[in-house]
Amino acid sequence: MPVERIGGDAERAVASVLRQETPFPFELIVVSAAPLEDVARAGVRNVVEPNRNPATRRNRAVSEATGEILAFIDDDATADPHWLANAVAYLDAHPDVLALGGPDPAPPDSSTAELLSDTLLATRWIGSGVAAHENRRGTFFIEHPSDIALVNLFVRKSAFTGFDDSIGYIGEDTALISTLLPHVVYSDAVRVFHRRRAFPRAYLAQRWRYRVKTGEMLRRGAHPPKVRAFLIAGVLGLITLPVSLPLYLLATLILGARHTRLPMRHWPLIPFAFAAHHATYFAGICWGALRSMIVRS
Repeated sequence: MPVERIGGDAERAVASVLRQETPFPFELIVVSAAPLEDVARAGVRNVVEPNRNPATRRNRAVSEATGEILAFIDDDATADPHWLANAVAYLDAHPDVLALGGPDPAPPDSSTAELLSDTLLATRWIGSGVAAHENRRGTFFIEHPSDIALVNLFVRKSAFTGFDDSIGYIGEDTALISTLLPHVVYSDAVRVFHRRRAFPRAYLAQRWRYRVKTGEMLRRGAHPPKVRAFLIAGVLGLITLPVSLPLYLLATLILGARHTRLPMRHWPLIPFAFAAHHATYFAGICWGALRSMIVRS
């Protein structure tokens, strides 16, 4: 678990891991840029890595790990009490599976602004397109490396080849998982609750950074056809805006309402939130691809 400071969400994250109900021993490695005095407690080891590159920090923590299975979680997430036990039981029963992940919905105490962000990520077909964010049910082999997220990821140490330091923040987990396919499974029995950035400012700022990286990686051929399909749909939507806009607002309201945890009185916000969400995705991908072209030239 990479941690900047102990307190608030990070304290809850650490506590949720230490409360795990398991029949086996485990250790929580907290990796930080400087020593954390407040983290000293039984079952927790603080590893210091001054380099703030998240890939480097996690690789450093893994180099200190002695267990057979690596479990990754963020400092703004809390784990279900059976998170570790369920994951290890599945991996023990399926030796051919190299990595495992699961859903990461927003926690029950989320604010309205956080639940609006969660709706944008969780809505099938028009949201994030990530199985973990969509809180999908069941257990299945994933088809795309982005179907599970680093906030809730288990990897056999024998199969771990390291996060790519050159990618750094955003995409380092996808790059690793792509090397482990098709031996990667999604299971709804392996669950964490992940704090969402509040909509609009914090959420859209995060999504912009993510999609700029998507555009950069798109130039390298590192993303599935659905990204290109999204760009084509965006262009067609802009060309036919007078006709497409009313249909878009209606469709986003219907689909978003099916997957939201927002009270009904807030549902009218959903179409406008999706418009900002999709506009940010579209502009971010285009800018990332353009910037990649400029840098290469």
